[in-house]
Amino acid sequence: RRIWPLDFRFVPLSVGHILLEGDFQYQDVGLREGFPLTLSRAALVASLLLACVLPGAAADCQALLEQHRATDFKLPYQQFDQTMDSGFRVLAAAGCDKEAADLIEEYIRVNHATQNSLRWHVAQLRATQGDYAEAIQYARTCLTAKEDFAAHPLRWNDYVRATIAFLQHDRHALLQYRDRIALGKDYKGNAINLRLVDSLVRYFDKDYKYATSHIEP
Repeated sequence: RRIWPLDFRFVPLSVGHILLEGDFQYQDVGLREGFPLTLSRAALVASLLLACVLPGAAADCQALLEQHRATDFKLPYQQFDQTMDSGFRVLAAAGCDKEAADLIEEYIRVNHATQNSLRWHVAQLRATQGDYAEAIQYARTCLTAKEDFAAHPLRWNDYVRATIAFLQHDRHALLQYRDRIALGKDYKGNAINLRLVDSLVRYFDKDYKYATSHIEP
């Protein structure tokens, strides 16, 4: 399973996360833009089957990218980024992590898009494909300048920094940010992200793709 947050693999679609973290796709309209959508069991099964029949060989992924380049830049943000079986998520579900990230980057350029979740999904996808340096660069652009937990209980910055710590192989920082997220675990968004971060801790010596594909229920 991989999480693609409409979140924040990751879903984690985050997805990310991507994380089609079957996970852990939930949607709460009261949360910060980019939180995962609800992913039904049927949709999760369908996405997993798609990943099996489309193994993501380089030629197939390139063809899929070209197909979506021809159509997806005209999609509204919600349909491109926040809708299952649409936009970049089709490529991610097929295992085309690099091409999915490339498509998002081009969507951002073409549409001058500023939504935080677009950049976060690029970060997750780059991490999944093993490009940690690029993933860290994108993740840092997703940090919020000021957080007010009384108004918005989501500990977003701690989640982002925990992810960065994992990618930098900094166990001390990862545990520190993990514990900060745990302080707000009574809030659904934090509880979801805590599960993902706990997987990063549990599989600290594995890569990001493995860790976000082995999140415990």
